[in-house]
Amino acid sequence: MQPVRKIGETNLIEGLRGGDTEAFEQLFDLHWDDLYRRAYYRVRNREVAEDLVQDVFADLWTQRHGLQIRDNLASYLGGILKYKIIYWASQHEREEKLHTYLFHRMEEIENTIIDLMEEASLQQTIAEVVQAFPENMRKIFLLRTQDYTVAEIAIALQLADQTIRNNHTEALRRLKSKLVEAYPHLPIYVLLTLLFTKT
Repeated sequence: MQPVRKIGETNLIEGLRGGDTEAFEQLFDLHWDDLYRRAYYRVRNREVAEDLVQDVFADLWTQRHGLQIRDNLASYLGGILKYKIIYWASQHEREEKLHTYLFHRMEEIENTIIDLMEEASLQQTIAEVVQAFPENMRKIFLLRTQDYTVAEIAIALQLADQTIRNNHTEALRRLKSKLVEAYPHLPIYVLLTLLFTKT
């Protein structure tokens, strides 16, 4: 097997288009580590990260004949991985992790604003509100808190951009309304505005 540096990635991609398994193996070896690190950073689970990257390369092989790239394979594979992660996240109701994440974000903004005696109660309230969301609204809310854009979520869930925005706006409205009702002495509205205002 010739070293990648001598063949060049462009030639490897051409070989892949022609069904060259050796070219595919070299591209796999070249890009696996970077894709795995990116996947693990998002999902924090070794097995899930490995499965996602395997799926990326399975797609690359399946779509090899119609590849429309020349030499920027890293960006192409990174795009496939991003949408696989979004889809994975949308299919797993990880409320416990979400609630912990929300609290960390709140603490970053103002660590002293919530009395320790109220913390468990507030966390439970957030959990109950999010659990009561309709399925798509819950998925969208979860993905938005993980910094995915409206466009990325729309593609992954096969929904219109405006549908994503409407669901996210309504989720925030419901959460703010409940928290303001339950904790009128805390500046919840300002906190949530800072937490969830994204483009």
